[in-house]
Amino acid sequence: MTEPTDLTVTPAYRSTMERLETLKHVTATEKEYWLAREIYPALGYTWEGFEGVIARAMDACSGVGIVPENHFRHTSTMVVLGSGAKRNVVNYFLSRAACYLIAINGDPSKSEVAAAQAYFAVQTRRMEIRDQQEQALSEDQRRLELRSRVKTSFKRVSAAAKAAGVRNRMQPIFHDARYRGLYGAPLKAVRRKKGIPETENMLDRAGPLELSANDFQMNLAAEVITREGIRGEQRAIDTNETVGARVRKVIEESGSPLPEDLPVEPPIQEIQTRVKARNKLPKPT
Repeated sequence: MTEPTDLTVTPAYRSTMERLETLKHVTATEKEYWLAREIYPALGYTWEGFEGVIARAMDACSGVGIVPENHFRHTSTMVVLGSGAKRNVVNYFLSRAACYLIAINGDPSKSEVAAAQAYFAVQTRRMEIRDQQEQALSEDQRRLELRSRVKTSFKRVSAAAKAAGVRNRMQPIFHDARYRGLYGAPLKAVRRKKGIPETENMLDRAGPLELSANDFQMNLAAEVITREGIRGEQRAIDTNETVGARVRKVIEESGSPLPEDLPVEPPIQEIQTRVKARNKLPKPT
């Protein structure tokens, strides 16, 4: 748990924060929650007084357009009475957001409530940061997966071209036809427009949409060449360009940016390094 660095934090204040951390539960899907019957003593309340705070927090939740039941889940708990008898009492599963609302709707004169406000504010910010990191990681991983798929598609369409009679020395011309059809210009012109030097692979600087377009074009071209039994270098090259033009037309009609107008992304090698480094980091506790 991240703690305040303020040296004026009292032992009682710190004790409340540590107690709330101890009372935290985590589901199998790594969702955090607390039980109302467990945390109310840590906030300096009786149960009767705490129910009023829960009610105010639920009203605050409704006031900002959030369904309270999504964060304050009603349940019951078996307790042992002084006589030894047992009975079910009201309890709540509380999300992190619910606990934060409870803390800010509590009695600010209670030092425990002040400590809870700080604790849940830190928890909320920590989870926001983690969510942002996970989203960035997910986007990076998607790009890596797409780049890997494009490499496979490149091999597939190259094999189809070879089977159609495209010699090895003509393969660059065959693949340039894809750019002529899909990008409306040869590879050299596309590089110049995007500012990508010849030392870099064009598709190593492509984002998800551009990679998807190339992946689709390559697979479709391989399918057409194979299914229609295309034979001869020029016919295969012309087919590749025609398929690229068809894909380009679909993109254009959808209103999406054309491939040559899509932004240049950071080199794929940087993404690989970043993902590898993130995967080595320990998960937040």
